[in-house]
Amino acid sequence: MKNKFNFKIVGSGPTGLLLSIALSKFDCNIFLTDLLTKDRLIDKDKTYAITHSTKQILSKFRLWEKLEPFLFGFDTLSISDSVTSAFANLSTSDLDDDLSSAENIGWVVKHSDLMNVFFQEIEHYENIFFMTPQRLLLKTKLFDYQFLSTGANSLDKKLLNFIDIKKSYSQSCLTFKVSLRGHCEKRAYEIFRKEGPLALLPLEKNLYQVIWTSSTLKAIERLNSDKNFLMDNLSTILPDEFKLDQIIGECNIFPVSLSLNLPVLNFKKLVFVGDAFHTFHPVGGQGLNTCWRDVNTIFDIFNENISITKKQLILFKFKYVSSRILDIIVTISITDSLISIFANKNLFLFPIKKFSFLLLNNVVFLRKLVLNQMTKSIIYSRIKQNS
Repeated sequence: MKNKFNFKIVGSGPTGLLLSIALSKFDCNIFLTDLLTKDRLIDKDKTYAITHSTKQILSKFRLWEKLEPFLFGFDTLSISDSVTSAFANLSTSDLDDDLSSAENIGWVVKHSDLMNVFFQEIEHYENIFFMTPQRLLLKTKLFDYQFLSTGANSLDKKLLNFIDIKKSYSQSCLTFKVSLRGHCEKRAYEIFRKEGPLALLPLEKNLYQVIWTSSTLKAIERLNSDKNFLMDNLSTILPDEFKLDQIIGECNIFPVSLSLNLPVLNFKKLVFVGDAFHTFHPVGGQGLNTCWRDVNTIFDIFNENISITKKQLILFKFKYVSSRILDIIVTISITDSLISIFANKNLFLFPIKKFSFLLLNNVVFLRKLVLNQMTKSIIYSRIKQNS
């Protein structure tokens, strides 16, 4: 870049931190800010599924090897439907030929481990400045561009007059860790139920993260219930091979929504990134992976030119949104269709569910299509070429 720009990133979660690392590769100053302190940003009891497309992005920014010690890989994905009692197990053999040597379908990482690695990384960059909004305000900086990664419930969406398209599922996810016995150690589970999907993600031997989707009212009721009652309730819906020992740590709840935030035809130098830009149902674990593909696109756009001019920055958000929209719409369509077909009480869909699993178990092409959309996304090849 010819001029040293000042960029402001509002929101210092996993997306904001990765974006600051990506932009630090250019000749610019990055001011990263958040209402929460560093300790509070790190100390959240959450987990994320990591896909092969995300592995390529993290490798591109030389973060994969630093994060790898904290990842737990899974080599089998069990998909089942409690209404029809149908199931299918996808394995690494169902991945595309370019991933034939892969030992895992995906990985799981704890939020705290991920954030610690990222915060340690930004300490190595002299052009990344992490500070509170109050301290940043005192600097009276003029910013050449602002990136808002303030999350799904960002107030900025309303204040900045963007087009916010929403669909409410009237559902919430209850999440907590459980100690289990008698299961396949490196297997992740996606169980479709009438009230919503139940996901089990392996964190280490005998430890799983439960992501339990149901109506918001039911999720709150379970959150406030006794842990013994919650264990009994969970035991009745777990696969037969599981033996539940105990719930570990605290239970948390977060709302489920589908949203897409589009810019209006103005030339304000700001853009939404990650969950502030789009949200999906958590089925399939696409959330954070899609957010980081936003970051990858931003980096690629800046990397196209030897120097970026102020005039090019004016048009940046339109180029960014147009580059991301196909991937986002495909992800929205797939996740929403899965919920509409497999997570409901409609008996007329029973034959469709049954037939879908019959195809999944017998058609190799379909198994590869399902697994590779989940693990690579439609832009995987582009990430690979740029890495």
